Amino acid sequence: MKVERIDHVHVYVKNVDKAVELFGPLLGKDFYLVVEVPESGARVALNPLHLEFIQPTDPEGMTAKALETSGSWEEGGICISLKVPDIERATAEMESKGIKVLASMQVGKLREVAFDSAKTFGVMIELCEYPGDDITLAAMG
Repeated sequence: MKVERIDHVHVYVKNVDKAVELFGPLLGKDFYLVVEVPESGARVALNPLHLEFIQPTDPEGMTAKALETSGSWEEGGICISLKVPDIERATAEMESKGIKVLASMQVGKLREVAFDSAKTFGVMIELCEYPGDDITLAAMG
């Protein structure tokens, strides 16, 4: 599978605001985006280090369902998001290794597919594809 880079790392939290309050000053990097993402049933915060805190807000939403299915919903659980040039090809390769798709979504030009962590040592893997280098711009347009 061709991977361009580790794009960002998700950390699952119960309260995004408290996580931002602690980690912003600790890392010396403000979180420049804190938003509700109705498409995934979550509230997210991003910072320039590509750290993303995710708080599930809807027990029936994609984020909560994916975490429940993978058994990885506990505060501090992580997901590594890999930027790929061809999400269909990369998804097929993951599935060919027996790694199950949990959820997928598209926000603007950003496409993401999350996979079950059962065969990836408890670490959830997400593939993302978007044009250019700025995930925030891709998600907005």
